Amino acid sequence: MSTLHFRGDRRKLITGAGTIGIGAITVLALDACSADGNGIGGEDAAAQTADVPSLKDFDSAADIWDAMLEGNQRWADGLAVHPDTDVELRESLVEGQKPRAAVFTCVDSRVAPELVFDTGVGDLMVTRTAGEVVDPLVAESVSYGPAALEVPLLVVLGHQKCGAVTAAHDAFVAEEAPEEDDDDDEAEEHDYALPETVEALRPAYEAAKEESGDPVDAMIKANVLLTMQALKEHPNLAEHVADGELTVVGGVYSLETGLVTEVS
Repeated sequence: MSTLHFRGDRRKLITGAGTIGIGAITVLALDACSADGNGIGGEDAAAQTADVPSLKDFDSAADIWDAMLEGNQRWADGLAVHPDTDVELRESLVEGQKPRAAVFTCVDSRVAPELVFDTGVGDLMVTRTAGEVVDPLVAESVSYGPAALEVPLLVVLGHQKCGAVTAAHDAFVAEEAPEEDDDDDEAEEHDYALPETVEALRPAYEAAKEESGDPVDAMIKANVLLTMQALKEHPNLAEHVADGELTVVGGVYSLETGLVTEVS
């Protein structure tokens, strides 16, 4: 198998002393917190938050998942209220936690479950690896919430344009057609290698081979489904799944729309 590398997108941040004065910064800050800006401030924020049920009020996996999807819709619509993030709530969790869902997702900075589902502090127990790659050590972290804290819902969340899955897909395509593999020394010197992650994604590549449409999208979905199955069969979780105490669902997050689409 050829050496695999992962290249991330980079953006330039251009700053300059004196570009924005204190007065301009104040205006920008106020605008960002106003009802007319992207944020919601003051009484408007309190009112909208009060209308959003706390994830902590739900016990069944179905109700929790529905509430998470409602939060996701708010996020996608630009109406997120970030419930349960006040000081009193934070202090109430000092003595213990009772998360309502465990989420296993990618390390991608654009896919933060607490934001994507518009949830609060203490709602989600999140584990993240590149491409949702799971191994015995990771599986123990993922299973901690359901097995030790009686979390009734486990969500495996893939996402559009996953860099790890894309790198793995390109690697396996090159492996099957080595004459087209034109890696150069400069790329190897500057790119980030993830051979273990790529190899762990091979089953998803094989599973998605015959699927129609975009091959990377198909591989992302296949990886979610395979990861769901692997976690259902894990010794820490299998009995909980069999007894109906744990529901495992899968979804794919769209970077373009902000929406999570359930997969099964």
